[in-house]
Amino acid sequence: MDTDAEVWTQQSAPTPQSVRGGVQVGRVVLGVLVVSAGIGWLLDESGLSVPWSLYPAAALTLIGLGMLVTLVGGRGRGLLVWLGVVALIAAVGVGVGADRYSGPVGDLVVAPTVTEWPVAERVSAGTITVDLTSHPLPESGTATVEIGAGRLVVTVPADDSRLTIDARTTAGTVRVDGVKVADGVDVRWLRPAAGAATIALHLQVGLGDIEVNHE
Repeated sequence: MDTDAEVWTQQSAPTPQSVRGGVQVGRVVLGVLVVSAGIGWLLDESGLSVPWSLYPAAALTLIGLGMLVTLVGGRGRGLLVWLGVVALIAAVGVGVGADRYSGPVGDLVVAPTVTEWPVAERVSAGTITVDLTSHPLPESGTATVEIGAGRLVVTVPADDSRLTIDARTTAGTVRVDGVKVADGVDVRWLRPAAGAATIALHLQVGLGDIEVNHE
């Protein structure tokens, strides 16, 4: 009886090899992503145009297929989850046009004098504070302020009849004097000048908020 029990136990107990069995799907997907990125880099260096903006979406598709495979058999779901998070962040960056906001990271305060117009400021991430009340405004001019991710605060004179304000955010909120005037995805708030438009403000934020305050 004891002999039969020992034989049954030896036959039914999983061996270390069977426990470790199964394809590491996560590693396979990671390998494919690395190889494809390397091939793309080589093609790019050789002068061919590579649509890198499609890479995050393609990566998410491949990772999704890998997750489906792990439901049937195979291992590496944890690695696939982390790869999915990274690919999703990259896809969001592409979606908000992050490549358009190449620049420094940090906070910036802008108070242009008459001779410093036109104004053009850009940061990839941070806060830009634009003060148009510290100095007289020019007869005409254009101010273009762009942030990849962060907050843009603009203070304009109480008499802003000459100002045209075009505020856009791919995903975020636009507030005027503390009141929300627009929010969501692909937001645009356009305030034409009340009189003869001589100064144009172009405000653009990829991911974040825009605030326009009157003096």
